[in-house]
Amino acid sequence: MGSPEVKFFDREEEARRLRSILGGVPHLLYFVYGPINTGKTALLIHLLETLPEGYCSFYINFRWRNVRKVEDLIRVLFLVRKQKHAEIKNFLKELIRESSRALRVLKGIPIPEGVFDLLFGDKESVEDIFAFLEDYFTEIEEEGLKPVLFLDEMQTIKDLLNASGRPVLSGLFNFFVGMTKERHLVHILCATSDSLFLEEVYRDAHLEGRAGYLLVDDLSKERALAVYEEFGFREKEDIWCYLGGKLGDMIRLYEKKREGWGEREALRAMLLAERTRLEWVLRRAEERGFAEGVGRALEVLRREGKKRYMELPDREVRFLVEENVLFYDPVEGMVRPQGRLIERAMEEFGVGGA
Repeated sequence: MGSPEVKFFDREEEARRLRSILGGVPHLLYFVYGPINTGKTALLIHLLETLPEGYCSFYINFRWRNVRKVEDLIRVLFLVRKQKHAEIKNFLKELIRESSRALRVLKGIPIPEGVFDLLFGDKESVEDIFAFLEDYFTEIEEEGLKPVLFLDEMQTIKDLLNASGRPVLSGLFNFFVGMTKERHLVHILCATSDSLFLEEVYRDAHLEGRAGYLLVDDLSKERALAVYEEFGFREKEDIWCYLGGKLGDMIRLYEKKREGWGEREALRAMLLAERTRLEWVLRRAEERGFAEGVGRALEVLRREGKKRYMELPDREVRFLVEENVLFYDPVEGMVRPQGRLIERAMEEFGVGGA
């Protein structure tokens, strides 16, 4: 069984909207969000890799990097090259001459070693980062390219403080607004699966009218069935009842089939694992003294599918969102299970005394 193109499959509608955004002048800072395992990162990287000539794209992933101080942030942002150029302009011109395709999606912002040491060698200055990046993106634009900056899982640096004890992320967002809404210099896309972090962002008065939000959700049944076909799945209705339109779970099922599992056998195993995870979540809620409230919240969602956040107990819902049992969409103001598999686990486990 050949491996289907699943990582970017059937996201053309989302890709079309993003291409439309990137095809115009930067006006807003964009947040790409959604439930876990919907393929947000894969979609954005695929989008950047398939942009037409004339774009210069940078990808920064904070997920697996330990950023505890500004010095760590600097080293995550920049990709140091050994050339010791005295001027960044000459460095960029050489980089562009080497290959425009090499600039498509760079994992880090290239900077010559000599310039890096000069600017950041003995300092931990967020202001230096902002000043340098503004000049850097200006130089790229003057070379006739459109810069695009993609930042993944920025919530991992939300507790990082600058030398004055202020959150670095707040300063970054202000800088991003300046680069998009005010200077119209660079497109900036931020992806996250952390809906509680996104809630903080959405309520930030400084970002009101300055940020846009794009939901990358589980697939509809029609779109999901087409993906099932690409995977070579046979028990399509059973799979929909267990997995719905979550791409990550489809990939897990596909891998189990490669290991020799039958589809129904694999689905039951996946459900058992999710039910066990739910049991541990409820155990943690019991240890914290609010298992009863958690059970009631889950029972409401089991019956109704989704509910307005304001109509549910805040502490219990935030706990369930943190545990990736529920997904909270702060733009819509609604809470729902993270996917069909957790819904089935809730049904079989009998939450809320059902």
